Amino acid sequence: MRDHVLLYVNGRRHEVRGSAVYQPLTDLLRDGLGLCGTKVVCAEGDCGACTVLVGRPAGDRMVYTGVDGCIQYLWQLDGRSVVTVEGLQEGAALHPAQRAMVDHHGSQCGYCTPGFVMALAMLREEGVGADRDALRLGLSGNLCRCTGYVSIVEAALAQAEADARPIAERYADPAMLAALADAALTGASIVWQDGERYTTVAIPATLEQAVQWRAAHPGCAVIAGGTDLSVQMNKGRAAPDQVLSLAHVDVLRGIEVNADHLRLGALATWRDLERILPAAFPEAHELVTLFASPQIRNAGTLAGNLVNASPIGDGLPLLLAMDAEVELASMTATSGSTAVLTTRRLPVAQFFLGYRQTALAPDELVTTILLPTPAPGERVWLRKVSRRLDMDISTVMGAFRLRTAPDGTILDARVAFGGVAATPLRLLPVEQQLVGRPLSHATLAQAGLAAEALVQPISDVRGSAGYRSRLVRNLISQLGHALGLAAEA
Repeated sequence: MRDHVLLYVNGRRHEVRGSAVYQPLTDLLRDGLGLCGTKVVCAEGDCGACTVLVGRPAGDRMVYTGVDGCIQYLWQLDGRSVVTVEGLQEGAALHPAQRAMVDHHGSQCGYCTPGFVMALAMLREEGVGADRDALRLGLSGNLCRCTGYVSIVEAALAQAEADARPIAERYADPAMLAALADAALTGASIVWQDGERYTTVAIPATLEQAVQWRAAHPGCAVIAGGTDLSVQMNKGRAAPDQVLSLAHVDVLRGIEVNADHLRLGALATWRDLERILPAAFPEAHELVTLFASPQIRNAGTLAGNLVNASPIGDGLPLLLAMDAEVELASMTATSGSTAVLTTRRLPVAQFFLGYRQTALAPDELVTTILLPTPAPGERVWLRKVSRRLDMDISTVMGAFRLRTAPDGTILDARVAFGGVAATPLRLLPVEQQLVGRPLSHATLAQAGLAAEALVQPISDVRGSAGYRSRLVRNLISQLGHALGLAAEA
């Protein structure tokens, strides 16, 4: 294995060794390379001022996505190509995103401008054209406090009409592609000492290597998207000295669409999920678009949401309501002297043991989530309640699945919530109360009252306990309207 992180920045090769790998990308760009166009404001991935494009090889080309550089640590970027706002201009010609922001007066103080430019470039790479709704969604991860968004949206519309070479084509140097592909095959291990503390970062090339390292270092921090842990590290609340990055374990990427379920690799991002849901599971599509920002969805994973086990994780009530399962991998000793990779399957309903506590053993990694899709006769409704529409944490998240007979009798029910207990929660007594009764507003109103009495939420900045309890009641009561039930006399 290599003893360094290898990455390219605007087409130039960089090798980072020792303790220098323990920093967010923005520190390397600004302090190490003098590329100060990438701004840092929140250091949490909320404002988008630090947006950069990150690419990885896909055959003979690069595939780029936009991410928040402030919460991408260098161990996640081994074998990657990074393009910053300084790398957009080609010769004397501005990139269409830059030109459009100038022409449409999309900048005032200018601090947020590089992030907006990179977000526009991201939209262009993804092929988003002159669709105002798609552009608004694509810019929802960037905040501006002085210009206002009208001129920026006008710039987005204008760049869609301009001609320019794609970033993926410009930064597809064969030597770079070969070097990055080789980095993925070799992996890396970086160790350094600071006083009496040793820090180790492992970036294995295969799943077997990753699981072996996990078994040998059961307390390690496992990094997929890293969008939560990186925030904790930036704020000084976490400082792991054993880090396992899954950046090169490509077998964990992608989503397999089957007749009755989705098979999601642990490295499948929220953006990957967003792309396939309109056809595979349309009821869940809107929820995913409301999860964080495009930059976060390009990095974060549903598996990370699961392992993080936050009671307000947006995806977790969905997994509970759909009876999802999770596959966990470990190394098991054989009768000989070797160990083999084995997996076990666990219902997500059995995965949560307590507040941020899971059934994941110290030597296991999540490899796959099996998410059933609605069967014929089933109706699914998902509802996120938060203080603002875009980029907000749930106050309460509800997920509901009902299967009914032709006469409207409820044959099966799933009712799951986040934000109302120490863990994401299925309300089993409410489900049992619903089964065998007619699907009606009266039935749902009674179920809502029962649910309100069952939950035990806390009060915090997102809402009081009483407010959350009433939301649970109201969401169940509103289920009839969401499913198109006629009003009752």
